[in-house]
Amino acid sequence: MKVNAVCNELVLQLQKLAVITSFCLCGLLTSIQAQGSAADDYDQNKLNEIKVLLDSLYENGHIPNYVVVISKNGENIYSVSRGATELGGSIMAGKDTIYALASMSKPIVASGILRLIEEGKIGLDDPLSKYYPQFENMVVAPNGDLDMPFEEAKGPITIRNLLTHTSGFTYPPAVLGLGDVAKQYEELNILGAPSLDDFLDILSQVPLVAHPGEAFNYSVSMDVLGAVIEKVTGERLSAYLNRVFFKPLGMTDTGFRVDPGKRNRFARIYAPASLKDPAPSFEGDDITWQIAETLYFGLTYDQLGHAGPWDRGGGGLYSTANDFVKYAQAIANGGELNGVRILKEETANLHFQNLMPDLGLEAFTTAFGEAASYMKYGGGYGIKMEEDGSGIADYYFWGGAANTFFWIDGEDHSAGAFFTHIAPPRYNMSDQIEQLVDDARKR
Repeated sequence: MKVNAVCNELVLQLQKLAVITSFCLCGLLTSIQAQGSAADDYDQNKLNEIKVLLDSLYENGHIPNYVVVISKNGENIYSVSRGATELGGSIMAGKDTIYALASMSKPIVASGILRLIEEGKIGLDDPLSKYYPQFENMVVAPNGDLDMPFEEAKGPITIRNLLTHTSGFTYPPAVLGLGDVAKQYEELNILGAPSLDDFLDILSQVPLVAHPGEAFNYSVSMDVLGAVIEKVTGERLSAYLNRVFFKPLGMTDTGFRVDPGKRNRFARIYAPASLKDPAPSFEGDDITWQIAETLYFGLTYDQLGHAGPWDRGGGGLYSTANDFVKYAQAIANGGELNGVRILKEETANLHFQNLMPDLGLEAFTTAFGEAASYMKYGGGYGIKMEEDGSGIADYYFWGGAANTFFWIDGEDHSAGAFFTHIAPPRYNMSDQIEQLVDDARKR
């Protein structure tokens, strides 16, 4: 009898516990549902207009593939992809497909510099010569013209100048280089220097194309900032970025090389077809391709993705859309993602503040055309201004030479990335895609 009584009491207690557990679980689920998902803030049908836009390019044979990932509060609110990693291939492009970031390396290196500013290891207005004395006494060939008399630089090149491409450096002609100086960069193969020290020594002996702080010229400035990072930290740039950003954020596919075991995910690079390089065709493929595989800055696909003698901060990284959006979302969130903080909020916000001298909106049109008429430049990021003259920033962005780009929305702190592989880039659709995301936002 006593045993039966104990058993009956135990059953009764278990039934009560089940009721309580069920009640608590229902309450928890209700709470989660009440909080909602970031994706609920957007009309998914309107977001699908992104797919319609990009499908048109793909189906007309203009791009080999595409991947789009959009995030808010660390949550994927929209992603879409189409195509294979190579024409006629069987491996589909997706969030883990590896692309060449090219100049989309620059914002990450800028974040690395801001981290050192935050830690008090460098100053925003420190002269470059503090770290590399060979840049102390520079001369200027105005507008890169070597036939004009040289001028002594009016002031030092600073970290701020390097962050905003107002250093007076330029690029070779193939990358928006200016004048005869750009041709010198090409003749000296400055970006192909055998070591970082050689790169810096050669660069210090070539005239600037403008006085520091007086003009915006897209340039090797971020490569120089990568060198500053190495000087200050004693680490190779790749090791530093991996330690402070990539590993903490779980960016496992990002680096200055493509691991051999991941190479099957590395997308091939294409260009518009020509008589010399005709477009391929494949049996059973209903797309008439307008593109053909191309060299990328003189390198074949097999030569790409390998570690070089030095890490080019201005354009050497490889990544995936999934990885890059983790970084962009962390910056959009004020330097934090999923409990991992990579920058203080006030430091992360330097990306979004105009750090340039007042050069007028026309400062960017020489380099980037009329599309840049409403552009400013912050800490390594382009700032796209609203075109109504309100002075309000629409979004923050940058892109790369193989047709990748990303953006961060200043209003709702969402972040997105678009990846494909066409070089030189022909389809920078940041305006259109960002606007479609704006239109899809439920007010």
